Amino acid sequence: MTKQTVVAKLIPLLTLLIVMGGGISPITYANSEKSLDHVCQFFPAECLSRVNTELKKEKEKSHLWFSLMQFKLISLFSLQKSDELFQETKRWINEPDLPIAFQVTLFIYHAKYIMAFGDQAEGKQFIYKAKQQLSLMNEIYPSPIRLIELANLQMFIGELPEAYESLNHLKIKYKDSNNPYFMMELYGHLGHVARQLKYFDEALIHWHEALSWSYKYGNVQQIATVLFNLAQAQQHAKKYQLAQQNYLISIRHAEKALDFIRASHAKLYLAEIKLVLNEKQQAQELLLSIDESHLANEGLAKFLELKKHL
Repeated sequence: MTKQTVVAKLIPLLTLLIVMGGGISPITYANSEKSLDHVCQFFPAECLSRVNTELKKEKEKSHLWFSLMQFKLISLFSLQKSDELFQETKRWINEPDLPIAFQVTLFIYHAKYIMAFGDQAEGKQFIYKAKQQLSLMNEIYPSPIRLIELANLQMFIGELPEAYESLNHLKIKYKDSNNPYFMMELYGHLGHVARQLKYFDEALIHWHEALSWSYKYGNVQQIATVLFNLAQAQQHAKKYQLAQQNYLISIRHAEKALDFIRASHAKLYLAEIKLVLNEKQQAQELLLSIDESHLANEGLAKFLELKKHL
């Protein structure tokens, strides 16, 4: 597989607030050991399995069906199942009269796929549609998390200074917030945009903050993602010992969350550090443990390049 991941370096948009605030309600089954909304907030692999089962029981386009589909799209993105996600968005992208929240999710994920693997201009049109709908939703249901989502879209189409300004404004305005999901997303996005603007020291500070909030939030897959991004920043700064430690912890968390794509990419970059440190035996062991089908195009190219240096 070559189209395994859409945006490997962006935090997956677990935008459950869209589900709750945009006309699609979260789902709770009183007799279940865990409510479905709780499972989908913290365990994307289990969420996807349960949602697929429940979708078979529901009438298409019913209120509950849209809630389940929203969870399905978010889980597919979180698990970086990009081909399957694209097939779902392609099926519904031109359907009229969909709930606004569901439309936004479709626009975002569809745009990111076709911009990564196809038509940049067409992808940007969907991004602009998503921005328009998100702005409308924020007018009706004001929410700071939605402003982070808007900044994410700005980052994706290259509006980095605008995204940086918006996110820093949120950091000041909500400096006393105790919402771990919001703070994790805020500092994670600040880490991404700071690195893209080459504010490398600042990016490291933001990823440390994001990591602290990710542990408070408790989503194991998200913890793995934040650790991976922190390790990336540390590797760029040549803080190899710290980067190695965080890649290893990221791998453990990713495997626990059944996110084998994230785990494979963490192993890949850890192997790169081992080669820099001339620890070729350990680098070889790491590369041999990687399933190449879990690597995106860029990752696969790096994998093949690293093997040449063994």
